[in-house]
Amino acid sequence: MKDIRLIHNLPRSGGTIISKCLGAQENIVLLSEIHPYGVEIARKMNLNCDLYDPIFQAHEWNGLFEKEEYEKIRSFNYNFEEKIHLIFEEVEMKNKKLIIRDWCFVDYFGIPYTEPTYKNSILDTLSKKFNILNLYILRHPLELYISNFKIFPFFRDNYKFNFFVKGYEKFFLHALKDKIFKYEDFNNNPKDNLKNMCKILKINFNNNFKDNLKNIKLTGDDKAIASIDIKINNDTASTLIKKEDKNKINNNTNFIRLMENMKNYY
Repeated sequence: MKDIRLIHNLPRSGGTIISKCLGAQENIVLLSEIHPYGVEIARKMNLNCDLYDPIFQAHEWNGLFEKEEYEKIRSFNYNFEEKIHLIFEEVEMKNKKLIIRDWCFVDYFGIPYTEPTYKNSILDTLSKKFNILNLYILRHPLELYISNFKIFPFFRDNYKFNFFVKGYEKFFLHALKDKIFKYEDFNNNPKDNLKNMCKILKINFNNNFKDNLKNIKLTGDDKAIASIDIKINNDTASTLIKKEDKNKINNNTNFIRLMENMKNYY
């Protein structure tokens, strides 16, 4: 089977900037926040559905298909697997490598747009026909919780702490431990972490990748999308969580279990 490359990350864990940096390596085609039901979920979220269609990204952002060919492909109403296969074949013909950033939000959180399955849909789908080269990005659970809480109204309205912890824990337990990278480590040492990511994905690391950041189009965090450099983000959970809430969190049995599972990382 041929290799296909996947990046897995929960929302607000640095997936946009890290994917952008990997997409900026030489001869890479990057598809961002792709999921078998991505277009359907984007529609429910009142987002631009085209942005979550891999064929659109391949054509509009990566120039893989001419306009006439793109329109023809759209008229055939291909299913998800067929779309990825078409893109993969086109990437191969151009002697490039395909990286797909997974939209893990759908599988592990989902609410209020869909019920989480707690299974990695794109990994399950593509592993039937491809050899998977993948990596997982973590961010400290409390930093992730606070960041999502600050940014997304639907998160504030629907996500109880225990629900969040369950989704995070399922994501972590599915991650291959020798392929995990921490956003905090990337912040502190982006170049060495990117080199190690490139080794896992079997792509060449380009020392001058920053020169190409301005050319990479993707979905995700607006600041990271617009960024032409890597900016360090400081942790904020310790200052934003009230003392009484910290006590509740530290005595939460689900959170205690999660942090015990993650003791080698945090």
